[in-house]
Amino acid sequence: MRGQLSLDLLFAFVLVTLTMLNLIYLANNEMAHAESFDVMAKVRVFSAEIVDHTAKVYAVGEGYSLKEEAPVISGAVFNVTFDGTTNKIIVNATVDGKRYWIVKNSTVPIANASISVTSGGSFWIKTVKIGDMLYANITNSTNGH
Repeated sequence: MRGQLSLDLLFAFVLVTLTMLNLIYLANNEMAHAESFDVMAKVRVFSAEIVDHTAKVYAVGEGYSLKEEAPVISGAVFNVTFDGTTNKIIVNATVDGKRYWIVKNSTVPIANASISVTSGGSFWIKTVKIGDMLYANITNSTNGH
């Protein structure tokens, strides 16, 4: 009887331990997915802001510039590319070895340019005149010129 009771308690302890380990494993997986989703959401919002602010800068006209700040994501590096040939704005974020890639259509003419910004860093969206055409552009300079 005593041996059976010890065996039953040991079996119950193993079952409880396995259940706890599975719950911890699931919680860690869900946290990793939530963190990845959070980063992707911030990158999407950032890319949408760039497109909107590019249109606003272009609408104001020649010589106008607007300071843009990258979202604060630990260890993130953002590459923002204006592709004037295809009229696309490309935001590529690298966070802890994972890459997030967003491509958006620009609603206004843009000049070819590319910049790299760290988390929380800033850059400028400005208008430039090339020939007789006005374009939106990006730059790392401190005053937008």
